[in-house]
Amino acid sequence: MKTIIIILSIVLSSFFIQAQTVKKDSAGNYVSVSKASVNKDTGKTFTTSKGEVFKVYESAKGKLYVIRKSKKTNTEYKQYLTVN
Repeated sequence: MKTIIIILSIVLSSFFIQAQTVKKDSAGNYVSVSKASVNKDTGKTFTTSKGEVFKVYESAKGKLYVIRKSKKTNTEYKQYLTVN
């Protein structure tokens, strides 16, 4: 029974392991590359029905969103837009 639990825990933990993205520098050494958050400003705006105006951004995958701020918790979040 213990071996089954150990094997299951190893298998489940392997699902959460991710590969590192690396590149080779000029000296031949490998350097870790982090993925930067891409907030590409489209130059357009989004106006809500209440008259609030937000800048429209484009994600790395091409989806449009605006950055809004919660009135209660004062935290920023992304609201994705669907274009009809």
